[in-house]
Amino acid sequence: MSVTGTRHLTQDAAIAATGLAGRPILTASAADARRGLVALAAVRDARVILALPDAARIEITEREAVGRWLLGGVEWYVDAEGVLFGSVDPGAAPAVRVSDDRETTKSCAGRGGGRCIDPALVDAAFRLARLAPGELRADATRPDVRLDLVNGLVLRSGGSWEVRFGGPERFNEKLSLARKFLSDNPTRRLDYVDVRSPDRIVFSPQ
Repeated sequence: MSVTGTRHLTQDAAIAATGLAGRPILTASAADARRGLVALAAVRDARVILALPDAARIEITEREAVGRWLLGGVEWYVDAEGVLFGSVDPGAAPAVRVSDDRETTKSCAGRGGGRCIDPALVDAAFRLARLAPGELRADATRPDVRLDLVNGLVLRSGGSWEVRFGGPERFNEKLSLARKFLSDNPTRRLDYVDVRSPDRIVFSPQ
């Protein structure tokens, strides 16, 4: 039995998912084997080819990680479609990270991962996570991106203030508004800047 295309999975894990190990070829189903593979969160697609007398070829297309999604103490990889998955390769995802404190995400991911995040939220979160230290304001020395149930997407400066973005809707407007406010107030003491509604900016202290 040959396996190609694995990086996140071990070959043994891929073979186990097919259910083909130790099974006579005449009673095996390539369609069932494929279903077992695509049920794994790390697998985007798979092809299984069976041939007499006892050969099987497994071709796997894995998901491409766009970053790392932290749920409590567990680090998952996530793709652009919002699928969380594990990997045996610690270097198979960019180092950029987002922390998610929402219980709904933890419940969705469980132990095996899955399609748990809005793709638009993934895109917005990693756009923030890729901001360089000092890019928004000089005292944003250790930018940290988090998601919580109350404020949604939050960029913490690493100092005393944070920017609250809410959901991914109208994200470009929100980010532009935050950039302009911070640029116009480069030394103002802040606790937070709230752009959850891009039609009305709120900040504290006033």
